[in-house]
Amino acid sequence: MIRRMINAHPQLFGGVARALAQRNYRLYALGHVAHVHGWWGNRLGIGWLTWELTEQATWLGIITVAAMLPVMITAPFAGAVADRYGHRRTAITAGLFGTVITGSLGMLAFTGQINLQLLVILNILQGAIFGFEFPARQALIPQLVGRENISAAVAFNSTTFQLGTFIGPVLAAALIANFNAGASILAYTASTAWMVLMIGMIDIAPLVRDETASGGIITDMRAGFRYVANERSLGLLFLVTITAGFFLRPYNDLMPGFAAEVFNRGAEGLGALTSASGLGALLVAIWLLTRSKTQGLVSILVVSSLLTTVAMIAFALTPFFIPALFILALAAGALIANQVSAYSLVQTLSRADMRGRVISINISLGMGAPALGTLSIGWLADQIGLSGALTAAAALAMVIILIAVPALRRRRTAMEAGPEADQ
Repeated sequence: MIRRMINAHPQLFGGVARALAQRNYRLYALGHVAHVHGWWGNRLGIGWLTWELTEQATWLGIITVAAMLPVMITAPFAGAVADRYGHRRTAITAGLFGTVITGSLGMLAFTGQINLQLLVILNILQGAIFGFEFPARQALIPQLVGRENISAAVAFNSTTFQLGTFIGPVLAAALIANFNAGASILAYTASTAWMVLMIGMIDIAPLVRDETASGGIITDMRAGFRYVANERSLGLLFLVTITAGFFLRPYNDLMPGFAAEVFNRGAEGLGALTSASGLGALLVAIWLLTRSKTQGLVSILVVSSLLTTVAMIAFALTPFFIPALFILALAAGALIANQVSAYSLVQTLSRADMRGRVISINISLGMGAPALGTLSIGWLADQIGLSGALTAAAALAMVIILIAVPALRRRRTAMEAGPEADQ
């Protein structure tokens, strides 16, 4: 039915139509859409459960870190495992383990048998397994859609992710209100199992690899880091990714402070700021999924990176609430363009036998840079104020990106052509 609808109205789907017209990617997309909504609902459920058990905001931060740090630590190792033993096999195996762990957590919470120690342990395990499953699953995309459709597929994933920030918590809140936090975690369990089923139904030939060719997983990990270090184009992309992650992406964590201290709007102001940010990101993500070309992605990366810094500075210096909402929407939209274009280029540039390791390193950086950035910018905000801290962070990001622009422009053709051209 989906394929008939796409063929009948290709203009409604733009560049993503060719990706969704392929059976394997449709299966992946069906799993991904459910999974991302379940993921957001799971985070809300765990947060609510944490508050019920502790009634301490500090523990909310501890539980978040407990889920994030394992991803950062295991992702590089997981990428080597996925490249050695197969992306699809690794994604399915990790997904099955994740289903068991999340299901155990959900059942304990649903039946009232959970305690804080179990919550911390299971949350750490959940994060560690996600660190294996996510890179392997993401590395499948080029095999499902072909290089020419990677950008549209990545944008589709980002669009559904943005939708998940709205819909997932709403569905989870309804489950919590009618049952308890365990119900929302069990819903994530079901979505994880569904993702595993969809990947299991995908029919692709595994990439040919000699599992005994190297000295072991650690050797493979080192090879992955060497590959990234030696590929100049990947180095440039990671520089932009780290810069955006450290200096720009933490803006979202500062929004409660802006709502309360800068604009004096309280919870309603925070809701408006969050909605403006989400809407801007969603609209740009929808635009990006209509593109099917890798050509032009470097230009989008450069323009969106610089536009994000300018918009962040304008937002930080704006004393008026209504204009700030429009500026924030622009900043969030530009930032999602930065993320999608950078990630699409990383997917395009990576050699098939290295893709899992490259993506896992990218994910580790993507998790770590915003966390360290939030900590650093938050400390600076305590010294000079929120507006000054965000302005300084965005200005430093602008300087770094401007330094990288000439190299990005010189390598634009090679970066958009793929690994064969980037020699």
